[in-house]
Amino acid sequence: MSTVKAPPRKPGRPLQGRPPEPRQAHKAGPARLGRPARPVRPPRPAPAKPAGQAAVPARPRAAGAPREQHAAGRSATSRTPFILLLLGLLGGGLVCLLVINTTLAAASYRIDNLQRSNAAATQQVQELQQQVASEQSPGSIEQRALKLGMRPQQVLNFVDLKTGRRYTMPSQAQGAIAVPGYTP
Repeated sequence: MSTVKAPPRKPGRPLQGRPPEPRQAHKAGPARLGRPARPVRPPRPAPAKPAGQAAVPARPRAAGAPREQHAAGRSATSRTPFILLLLGLLGGGLVCLLVINTTLAAASYRIDNLQRSNAAATQQVQELQQQVASEQSPGSIEQRALKLGMRPQQVLNFVDLKTGRRYTMPSQAQGAIAVPGYTP
């Protein structure tokens, strides 16, 4: 005759049909009392359904399947969309931050270039204004006229428009020059 040994039991799970045994205190640790067993709850009554709907029978559980396994599976699957949503939001935020930083860097580079070109244009305008002011001086005008072949006239000619009479005067006159028809 052979003897059949029972399979080893996992700690914390009672065998079916037997009441749970109180936990033993660890040999090295202080003496503890075991956790009291949960009270058995009566099954909940099914909610009343309208008369037109047929009752759907509940899916039977496997004999050895504990309830905690179903609850853990449901909570893990219900967390997955939430975790994916959080990861999507974080990823989207990082992408937005990258786009904003890139745009700001490009804009600051463009602003720097525009400021440099504005400073160069301002300097050029100042140089041109200085050049115009120097070329408007009488000495500069006289030099350009000489270069073009113009010479000062020795005798000045004036015409009186009222009478049509012509007057001549030397160009190097001393004192005030009286020009007929002109009253300052």
